[in-house]
Amino acid sequence: MAQIYQYAVAALFIDAVIIFFYFQKRSLPTFQNIVFFVILSVVTLNTVAELGAGYMEEHLSSFSIGTAYIIECLYFTFNLTFGVLFTIYNLSAFDIYGRLNKKSIRIVQSVILFPYCFFLISVWLTPLLHNYINLVFTFDYVNGYQRGRNFWFYGLCSTKAFFIIFSFAIILCFNRYIARSKMQIMYFFIVTMSVTSLMQLFNYGLLIESFGMSLVTLVYFFFIQKPEEMVDSSTDTLNQSALQRMLRYNLAVGRRFYCVAVFIDDTMFIANTFGIPKLNAFLTDAGNFLKQNFSYANVFSRQQGCFCILLRESDEEALNRVITLLNNRFQKAWVRENVELKLYIRLCIIDCPKDAESPEEIMDIINMISSDERYRQSVVFASEIDLKYRRRTIYIEHCLRNGLTENRFDVFYQPIWSTAEKKLIGAEALIRLKDETGHFISPEDFIPIAEKTGAILRIGEYVFESVCLALSQIDVEAYGIKKIDINLSVAQCMQEILAEQILKINSIYKIPPSIINLEITETAAAHTPEILLKNMQDLADAGFELSLDDYGSGYSNMSYMLNLPFKMIKIDKYIVWAAFTDKRAEKALAATIKMIKEIGMTVLAEGVETPEQAEWLTTSGCDYLQGFYYSRPIPKKEFLSIMLDNKKGDANAD
Repeated sequence: MAQIYQYAVAALFIDAVIIFFYFQKRSLPTFQNIVFFVILSVVTLNTVAELGAGYMEEHLSSFSIGTAYIIECLYFTFNLTFGVLFTIYNLSAFDIYGRLNKKSIRIVQSVILFPYCFFLISVWLTPLLHNYINLVFTFDYVNGYQRGRNFWFYGLCSTKAFFIIFSFAIILCFNRYIARSKMQIMYFFIVTMSVTSLMQLFNYGLLIESFGMSLVTLVYFFFIQKPEEMVDSSTDTLNQSALQRMLRYNLAVGRRFYCVAVFIDDTMFIANTFGIPKLNAFLTDAGNFLKQNFSYANVFSRQQGCFCILLRESDEEALNRVITLLNNRFQKAWVRENVELKLYIRLCIIDCPKDAESPEEIMDIINMISSDERYRQSVVFASEIDLKYRRRTIYIEHCLRNGLTENRFDVFYQPIWSTAEKKLIGAEALIRLKDETGHFISPEDFIPIAEKTGAILRIGEYVFESVCLALSQIDVEAYGIKKIDINLSVAQCMQEILAEQILKINSIYKIPPSIINLEITETAAAHTPEILLKNMQDLADAGFELSLDDYGSGYSNMSYMLNLPFKMIKIDKYIVWAAFTDKRAEKALAATIKMIKEIGMTVLAEGVETPEQAEWLTTSGCDYLQGFYYSRPIPKKEFLSIMLDNKKGDANAD
């Protein structure tokens, strides 16, 4: 039968184009890149084999039967191998391997390799058994080339289609993790391979299948195969995305390995002293040293000043050699353009999967080591970390990240009692957070973490706006509400635009500023005196009442009360409790209350839990009392109900 070579020749041209640009671009020794290089080689060899087989079938008399069988077997081998390789490549490029468990990966490997090996053996048995049975094809000088019209031939043709459909089905199961553009490439792959394979199957002599292979390889090369996306440009090492992909794969296949995190301290100092370009140059030198001593594919830059090395040697002796190698090199100075600098490092050793069973857990350990002052030793093993505390911290951070978007934050109100009016006159607004199961997380647990992560800024704004919204929806006089206390965090007080933000929100809801009392801790006053003074003055001028919160728990500096425009001092609950167990504390508290009153400020005592405490504090001159004796923090609806009853009771008494 006459052969139509044009498509195969075009495929050979496409292969040449890909090869040219492949060697122009940077190739990294990652699993995905290695598989793609093998695919490119197989596609090119398949095209050459298809052209050779077509020519040989037309000029069979010029070849020996043995040579004809070998060329045809090579063609079928490359053709079948293409399907297997692209299945493996798709699962790697679309990051599917890391999302499967060990058992699933073994099943996938078995499903791929069993039919591949079975039909590959049948291809190479064909020339050995051609005198007895026509397995896949046969040759003779009389009839020329003939396909086998049986299970073996059509099974071989169906196997490649099975590989394509199988990989597509798996990818479709995880399509929520895959970008839409990548899924469109996958659709193109399926359509192109299906059309060209069927055209050649039913139009023998039309050598178009190799054209389809080359075309999809070209599209994958330009749109999927992008090694530069896996490289950190500043250090010339693999980036965090590549690290997470490699971690997922190693953990998925059940491989034991060490993740060694290398922290370079004082990067901010280096950047401020020598400039960011010089810092990047030193980090590049450090990255080059790591790549020279470890495989390129196992060295990653997680963030500026933090490298990660994956060690497949899981024995302690190999690990000790690595630690010694790193310490010896970093004890010496690094020289760049006549600048000599010593880089100080800390190491974190994570034994995977013993210490961490997921990439997220590994990243959380690294984050904790980098930020927690408790772990600033030269070498820290993940097994030495307080895992219970770490997991609790990680869980709370997760709840904080999603709290606002998932409406798990709420504002509770703890009523405040006026000793002069002998009734409730308002409340302190307190933030509350529920976890994913609906249980409350203690503010003592999540507030410090929110302050470290910066989430406290959004939380503070949320509380203030929630209070303004709640007050704008009611008649405050009808409920007898005269004041609502709102805490300002240290992080908020450090913001130069704090007063501007508060005034902007307040103007939206048009709440009389005199109703709102903003509480500022001693810690905030100590950290940002100049910024805080300006913010406080602007807020005081706008009519807001300002109070010093938790007095006695921090620095207790008298200058804060005298120099900042506070109108009220809130006595910390621990000072109140101590006064009822220690006579000296009682005298100190009485003197403090008297002193505050004499300089013209009002006093609120927190933590009132018994009638004896309430009576003593009232007698001592406290203006306001707050604590469980009057009420625990309660939801807005319940607070408004109490205030309404309180107002009605007051009217009945009159």
